[in-house]
Amino acid sequence: MDNFKKISYLESLKIFRQADQLGRRLRLGDLKTSKWLQRQNINLDNIKAISKDYPDLRIFIIGEGQNEGFYVYSQQLETCFKFQHGYSTVTQTISKKAIS
Repeated sequence: MDNFKKISYLESLKIFRQADQLGRRLRLGDLKTSKWLQRQNINLDNIKAISKDYPDLRIFIIGEGQNEGFYVYSQQLETCFKFQHGYSTVTQTISKKAIS
């Protein structure tokens, strides 16, 4: 989960509800969603690996706006993560600097 940042589960529910109301939610299987995933360079095979730790893992995609992004969440564990480009690179750089 190198490219995923943990966010507040309760806050994510508000974000998801707002995206639904504003029509910004993208659904898997739609051509618009496929194009968005390609532009964001998100590989769904990586999500399969994550699902081993979260058996009820769900995906929520917001295609535009302030909260645009690719989210995965677990209702059972009340956990949510947002995909961040370069997140692992940033944290690895910070970790290396802390060691030096």
